[in-house]
Formats: sequence, structure tokens, C-alpha cells
Amino acid sequence: MEEQKGAMEAESLLEDLGFDQLPIKVNEFIDAVSDESFPISMEFHAFSSDQFLGKAAGNDESAAIIINSNIPDSRRLNFTAAHEAGHVCMHIMQGAKQGFSCGNKELGDYFKDPFERQANGFAAGLLMPKVLVKKLTDGDVNWANIKYVSDKCDTSLEAVFRRLSWLEKASVALVIHQNKQFKRFVSTDNFDFYIEKTNLTSEQINACTKVSQEDFPNDFDVVDPIDWVSPERKGMRLNELYISSIMLNDGFIYTLLSYDDYCLEEIED
Repeated sequence: MEEQKGAMEAESLLEDLGFDQLPIKVNEFIDAVSDESFPISMEFHAFSSDQFLGKAAGNDESAAIIINSNIPDSRRLNFTAAHEAGHVCMHIMQGAKQGFSCGNKELGDYFKDPFERQANGFAAGLLMPKVLVKKLTDGDVNWANIKYVSDKCDTSLEAVFRRLSWLEKASVALVIHQNKQFKRFVSTDNFDFYIEKTNLTSEQINACTKVSQEDFPNDFDVVDPIDWVSPERKGMRLNELYISSIMLNDGFIYTLLSYDDYCLEEIED
């Protein structure tokens, strides 16, 4: 996968440069990569539109990174800076391409563009290197572990979910709602069932953990899969589903979906 290629490149550079403590500071990483033979600058500027996130440009002599300082979430901003660092290290310095501008349009074309996928993987590997992140949790992909890694690595809950789910090869997915309305989902390679794009019921909202008032949970509820997924696929039926929902700011609700072998039943032809 392109993302894993990017993560491995970032982890290799971190090892070569001697970074072995969390959190990894992107500006310190850039300073370590930059030298007289190939200087790299990184600047933050306030752009009026949040449609633009960041850009990287350069040639065979130098490179520059510009980040939109108006990105409202500081951890998303941090990931954006790491993403642009990926473009510099993997693409500009290697002569593959001289310029990248990353915003909502590029996010929409994400799966069509291997460069963007590599840069995202680079950002994940840079901020959450496997050798350091694996020491932080017991390996379960639950909200308590995701929050702990998020705080240690200074990156978003979604970015941590993506990283942990890959490192642990877990059968998990993330579903995001806002004000009851379905927004999107983040599936993973090991989650084999189609996720329904349905809105939340009042009962589902009431079951959420309000993390402004309570700790992030490490447990899951057992529910009927039909409320969340199409329960039959590839000769298997999902009889139970584990879910864990948290309520964040601005009406956002993040739900982890998970299952194991005990939830599955073979379907006879």
C-alpha cells in the first residue's frame, strides 16, 4: 500500500536522525533534514479559507512548506505539516514532482493519487512511529488507547485510529456523524462488511459517552449488526457487532465498530 510505503520512509528517516522520543516535532524534524546542500523552510500563514491546508514546493536545490495557520484543530494542523514534509522528503527531494497544494479537492481525489497517499502515510509514520507507539498501549483499538496515543503524539483521534488499526491488523471501522446526520466512515483492510450510511437514532445518541464529562471508554456494547452494516458478505454472517460511541464538540459523534470470530457464522450455500 502507498500509505505503508510512506510510513516506512518516515520511520527510516527518524531512526537515521536519532529521533526516539514522543512527541515528534515536525519543525525539529525539518531542521534535522535540512542542510546547506538542500535547505528546507517551513512557514505558517493565515489564509482566509480553510479549503487550503498546505503546500510544498521546490526543486533539486531547496524546498519550502507553507501551512494554513487558520486550520482550527491544532492536531489536524500538525498532521498537515507532517503531510507536507512527506511531499518534500519523498517527492520533491527525489525529483518526482516539484509542487503540491493540498486542500479539500485533493482530499476528494485522495485514493486516485499515490503521492497524496504516500504523504499521508509519511505523516502517520512520522508522528506515530511504530517502534514508539507500540509501547504505549495493550494493542486494543479502543477509545481509551486512541486518546492516550493522540495526547502523546499530538495528532487527531482519526489519525490515531487509522494508525492503530493498521498496526494491530484489527477488524475495526470508524463511523462519523454530526448532529445525528451521517458524515462519512473510515473502513480498514480487515473490516469486511459494508457500512450503512444511516443517521443516528435517539437511543444510539443516548448510549454515547460524553467525553467532556467522562473518561474515554475502553469497553464496547454488543448490538445487532443490522443497525450499522450489511451483515452478510463473502460467505459469512455477522451475528453480533461491538460498538463504542463518543460525543465530541460541535455535535460530532465518533463510533468504533468491531467484531471477532465469536461474532461470525458461516453461511451455507
